[in-house]
Amino acid sequence: MKEIVLVCLLSLFILCQLMGAEEELNLAPLSKEELSQSQPPPVKQTSTTKTGEMIQHGKYLVEAVALCAECHTPRDSNGQLIMDKWLQGSPLQWVDQSGQKEWASYARSLVGLPEGWKESDMVQYLETGILPRGGYSRLPMPPYRMSHKDALAITLYLESLSEQNTKRDALINKTEEELQSIEK
Repeated sequence: MKEIVLVCLLSLFILCQLMGAEEELNLAPLSKEELSQSQPPPVKQTSTTKTGEMIQHGKYLVEAVALCAECHTPRDSNGQLIMDKWLQGSPLQWVDQSGQKEWASYARSLVGLPEGWKESDMVQYLETGILPRGGYSRLPMPPYRMSHKDALAITLYLESLSEQNTKRDALINKTEEELQSIEK
């Protein structure tokens, strides 16, 4: 290790000599004060950045963890997801073999919130699996039991997908108080 450091220092010295550096190199470590002056100030967390981060977390959960698109996005004749209809609802391709007719035949659109639902309804549904009107979703929708943070992140992400994207700006600009009013 010492050899590598010596080679680096020697190379730096030779390079400075070749470039005509007249000043002596100061290789002493920076003090805490000098170090703090050489770095940009830390980014202050605002409710806007917090909401943006939550939307990104919700996107991750929807796309990579819960795999919502598998049921809520229509497919083409080759079975591939139709990306320009992302999460806009889709007929379900399987049949309930039990004969109990408990299975849904259509996965509703997840773009925005379901009609008549408030943010708190969606958060509660994702936390408990219970619909705002009572009862549970029909199969094959699993009864999720998400943490409050994950449920809120997914709700904010789904709201940001509204077809006209009119709500997106309002979501990004929510204040900390507005976010807390959604929370328990």
